[in-house]
Amino acid sequence: MHRIQFDNDETAFRQFYTDNMFRLFQFAFTFVQNREQAEEIVNDVFLRLWQNRSRISQIENISVYLYVAVKNTAANYRRQSKPRDLGAVHHFYLSPDPEQILITDELRKKIAASIDGLPARCKLVFKLVKEDGLSAAEVAAILDISYKTVTTQLTIALKKLEEALRPSLPKNFSASFKKK
Repeated sequence: MHRIQFDNDETAFRQFYTDNMFRLFQFAFTFVQNREQAEEIVNDVFLRLWQNRSRISQIENISVYLYVAVKNTAANYRRQSKPRDLGAVHHFYLSPDPEQILITDELRKKIAASIDGLPARCKLVFKLVKEDGLSAAEVAAILDISYKTVTTQLTIALKKLEEALRPSLPKNFSASFKKK
């Protein structure tokens, strides 16, 4: 961030964009349900960040700043465009890690279907905390809800996922999961 702000380093900015674009695109997509608009929203946010790079050091938490900027920009897009079908399905993709490679394809499909089956707010909170790695406090700031609401929604999401996946999990999985 220092190189971007003080050296006007476009290479550093491109790398920062690349590192953050996809998760912000997914977040924007949950609001507008349109690929092109979601891309435009993210690009608008990054363009404004570049234009105001001299003030980057004033941003306390750049990750929260980006999510809030995307949320606000998406709200502006929604106000300017025609009403959308609010019943549309949200799609989230789990990023692979070594443990997920070991999961069978069938279980992977059950996990994705279970996440898709979560209520909208639970799904959004789950995605931001578990997939994007944000803290509950950051999610609360981004979504402008209380910390308690975030933790409650995350608890609901995890319980629903455990219930949906219980038949596919080893017998002792629930007991070992709760001990951690």
